[in-house]
Amino acid sequence: MMLALVKKVITDFDLISPDEKVLVAVSGGADSVALLYALFDLGYNLEVAHFDHQTRKGESKKDAEFVRDLAKKLGLPFHLKSKPVEEEAIQLKRSFEEYAREVRYKFLFETARARNCEVLATGHHADDQVETVLMRLIRGTTPLGLTGIPIVRVEEGIRVIRPLYYCTKGMIENWLSDRGIVWRVDSSNYKMDYFRNKIRNSLIPELRIYNQKIREAILHLVELQQCENEFISKVTEGAIQHIYVDRKISRVRFAEYHEAIRRRCLAMILQKRGIECTYDRIISASKFILTGATGQKFDLGQGILLYNGKEWTEFIPQDSIKNSSPAIRLKVPGVTCALGYHFNARIAMLPVNYDWKSYCKPYLQVFDADALADGVWVRTRENGDRIVPLGMNSQKKLSDYFIDLGVPLPEREKVPLLFTQRGIIWVVGYIPTMIGVVTPFTRRVLEIEVVPCNCESHH
Repeated sequence: MMLALVKKVITDFDLISPDEKVLVAVSGGADSVALLYALFDLGYNLEVAHFDHQTRKGESKKDAEFVRDLAKKLGLPFHLKSKPVEEEAIQLKRSFEEYAREVRYKFLFETARARNCEVLATGHHADDQVETVLMRLIRGTTPLGLTGIPIVRVEEGIRVIRPLYYCTKGMIENWLSDRGIVWRVDSSNYKMDYFRNKIRNSLIPELRIYNQKIREAILHLVELQQCENEFISKVTEGAIQHIYVDRKISRVRFAEYHEAIRRRCLAMILQKRGIECTYDRIISASKFILTGATGQKFDLGQGILLYNGKEWTEFIPQDSIKNSSPAIRLKVPGVTCALGYHFNARIAMLPVNYDWKSYCKPYLQVFDADALADGVWVRTRENGDRIVPLGMNSQKKLSDYFIDLGVPLPEREKVPLLFTQRGIIWVVGYIPTMIGVVTPFTRRVLEIEVVPCNCESHH
């Protein structure tokens, strides 16, 4: 019965093609031993991998020898790696379970690639699924977390499959016993130090008092969640294409979707960008995109901020929010290299009533040279900067000016500001101010042209 069920799962979910080579992760326990024999009986091209965690006072070494002998008996290539995982986890202040899983899978993926195995098979079964979902429920999870262990997933280019997905622990052990196949028993499975063991040996038996079919109930919930998740994921992928353009989120388009889709979009976008967020943080981030003021920032963690522009929410590195660069005095006349630009300053004697408005451009500006005789400096913005834009009578915060224009925060940090002891005279690329403006009484004109260069900022 078990072999027929495994064959059906492989066929229904198209887990293995006849020409593919499969690396089987074998611990020596009943589950992985049954998996190996089942795949062997079904005629697949197999190799065996075992990771020795160097635990249980030498027991793990005996497990490794058992699996080596088993592979030899079946005539299959065998791959072994051994590390003192418990000692390393303590040194790194990591959970043993999490760290052990991490180093084990690293070895399995490396081996699969080295041996040209397109598929990695693990012995996870129905009871593992129940334990996993209960663990997530207790720790706190999302609807996505309730989908449990997937029957197949692709990681690092390797397809990870679980052919025993619908088999129970009892079914597996009975199948092995009927065939006279022995397996190793891990004594640590009965230690109550590990969370999963507490779930398996204490909580599940307790829950059976309330529902004899608790396993079936949880597996039914998992199946429902997987089905709904498949649908929601497709909707979400379509939504992401609509709202996420040039690695920015359209605030208007984001608002068009139901909150469930908005949260899922954020979770998937963050996952693709390698950012791990708690679900609480995702809920807060969704609210921030919808209602946060223009110019506000939201800390996602891991050195990444969300920044709200007028129409778009951007992802920006925390270290892009920096203090102003040191001020550099311009050579007048002359050429100064600073902030990645050449500042070409020239003194000119030109007609009094010249059409300066038509002459000037975003990176070419003229000033009253005598009004700026005390010197001109360049820097990037500082908190509290204020300007009186050309043509206005009142001061305006530079940050408000940028917000009104919808200038993204990372761009604001790079804008050169020319200033004198009286204040900012030019927001380069945007607007001059009322300081040093050319008037009918101007006799000498200071012309400054700003040209990008590849130089580094220096004094």
